Amino acid sequence: MDNLQGNIFLASQHLNDLTGYSGIEALKRTITAHEQHLEASQEDVRVSRQNYKQLVADRAASQREVTTLLARKDTWTPIDLERFTSLYRSDHGNEHAVQEAAQRLADAERTAEQAGSRLNAAILARYHEEQIWSDKIRRMSTWGTWGLMGVNVLLFLVFQFGFEPWRRERLTKGFEDKVLAALEREREVARVEGADAAGVEAAEAKEQAQEVESIGVTTPELAAGIVETVGSPEAADVKTEGKTSEFSSLQWRQPNTWKEGLVEPCVARVQNLFSEEKVSLRKQDVTLIALEGLATGAAVAGLAVMYILRPN
Repeated sequence: MDNLQGNIFLASQHLNDLTGYSGIEALKRTITAHEQHLEASQEDVRVSRQNYKQLVADRAASQREVTTLLARKDTWTPIDLERFTSLYRSDHGNEHAVQEAAQRLADAERTAEQAGSRLNAAILARYHEEQIWSDKIRRMSTWGTWGLMGVNVLLFLVFQFGFEPWRRERLTKGFEDKVLAALEREREVARVEGADAAGVEAAEAKEQAQEVESIGVTTPELAAGIVETVGSPEAADVKTEGKTSEFSSLQWRQPNTWKEGLVEPCVARVQNLFSEEKVSLRKQDVTLIALEGLATGAAVAGLAVMYILRPN
């Protein structure tokens, strides 16, 4: 299973290399990296802006306090003097810190802007590559569909003008041989039955003559009546037919007879649909069947190619 998964992965990788989709995958990874870098840059901008605002607020508060102290300069106490001196000294440091924070904010904004520009450029490059890949796949799909249709047409022509005449000739020859063999068998059976019937009639005539001679009856009408009674099969056939119809009516009343008479013929017909019996078709029917197979094969092949080569 592991080897199968590895082979499938390698096959998909080779297919992507062949169709040019590997470049699009690399662009996807690049876009992901640019997005992460842009998010980090935007976070840095947010932190720098917050720090800058805090430093500006601190310096403004210090300046307001200095202004307040200067307003009541005449009533300063030693503590106020010390506080004024401390604020005056720290104002220079606050100014320098505000300038550095402003520089860091500008750098962070510049970095975020560059990251956004690179991300937009990567997205445009990916869109361009995907358009090229889609056009390539569309061309390959079109040529593949035409190729499959050409193969189907070629197979149809080979089957229609090469294999079909040979098969028709073979079927015709086999059918003629079977017909001749059946006719020959019928002639043999008729010949044998005729010979047997002639022998039986001769034997019956001889027996009847012997019986007439033994009885001593020489009347022609009596002899003819005996011959007609013994030699005519119509009476026996009528009796046999009556017995057969009576037997059939009784036989259908048995449970097994319904199974043999209804189920077995249906099973035999279903099996006959999948048998190897040779049948003769018109050339028009064969052409329609081949055209239906051609259209179905082309449609299935086109759908399969479009499904396999469609973009993710």
